[in-house]
Amino acid sequence: MVRFSESITKAGTYPFKKVTDLKNGLIKKGVKVIDLGMGDTTLPAPEIAIEAVQKAVADPANHHYNFYNGYPFFREAASSWMERKHGVKLDPEKEITAVIGTKEALFRMPSSFIDPGDIAIIPDPSYPPLESGTLSAGGGVHFVPLRHQNGFMIDFCEIPENIKQKAKFIYINYPNNPTSAVMTDAFAKELLKQAQIYDWAILSDMAYSEVYENRRNVSLLEFEGAKERVIEFHSLSKTFSMTGFRIGFACGNSEMVSSLVKIKSIRGSSPFQPVQAAGAAVMENGDGYLLTMREFYKKNRMLLKSIFAKKGLEIFNSESTFYVWAKVPGSMTSLEYSTLLVEKYGTVVTPGSILGAGGEGWFRACFACRTEDILEFERRFI
Repeated sequence: MVRFSESITKAGTYPFKKVTDLKNGLIKKGVKVIDLGMGDTTLPAPEIAIEAVQKAVADPANHHYNFYNGYPFFREAASSWMERKHGVKLDPEKEITAVIGTKEALFRMPSSFIDPGDIAIIPDPSYPPLESGTLSAGGGVHFVPLRHQNGFMIDFCEIPENIKQKAKFIYINYPNNPTSAVMTDAFAKELLKQAQIYDWAILSDMAYSEVYENRRNVSLLEFEGAKERVIEFHSLSKTFSMTGFRIGFACGNSEMVSSLVKIKSIRGSSPFQPVQAAGAAVMENGDGYLLTMREFYKKNRMLLKSIFAKKGLEIFNSESTFYVWAKVPGSMTSLEYSTLLVEKYGTVVTPGSILGAGGEGWFRACFACRTEDILEFERRFI
């Protein structure tokens, strides 16, 4: 019998696989499933992305090994994007690297900081790759709860002093998956203050930065002193409906970016050149698409919120991400209620508990699906 490493055993199964398995089981039974579970979109990618891929892939010169930190044209496009969207100036040579989607980068990044016995501070609930990446690197995780009464912001008073002193890095994700909470200026300043005191690196996941209605989402790099200890991860998957392209970038502190590039050179690679061409194209010329995307999600968000309101469900009110974070009614667990929605209404949602113990009592519903699917859910549910 083969013997696997402790690190891969600790990493466990990707939680969203449970949602996918549930959905596929229903489909096999002939059920017409309404999928409000997975964070994927039915919007097509921008035409300029498709055209850029087709043009680049037709050139054999683009079929070879490439730069581990991404092609210069992609990094320059990302640099211009950050300056235009956030007023942040970044050196495309030293402070930006292309990544094969932010999931890959978030999983690999803990290896830059974690030695066996080290600790990372991670919010609960949260996106799973940081925990699994930290455990795989031989480290431990201290979970800090995200509480409704605190707007799902980390309360630094809840982190024990010995953990603060031992932790190597802290992970944040705003706009937040799964809660949809948005980072406030006051929180950003306190985070940077705490990181300075305890010498933490900050890993900031901004996958949903462009998914909002009225108030733009701020980058942590906009704040004074952030470049000293922040690396930020931006995904084009959510921004431009390019989930299958696997393209994004990491940016910020030059030493942290360099460390990620080093890890990628040993254990990974960089996105296929035509995919980087598509990424550059949308960052340079995709603002019109963003308006269409936001209007589509605004309509779906309002519709799903109204359905939950008719049922008397309490939700966390937000205008960012493409999720509604809703409270489980009564005394049911999040898994029990999610199972009820599947069995009674043929609808898949994400139980909060699979995203961490702090998600218990809540469920996440994704409205990035077709509007017709939400209307069908209303017909079944109300």
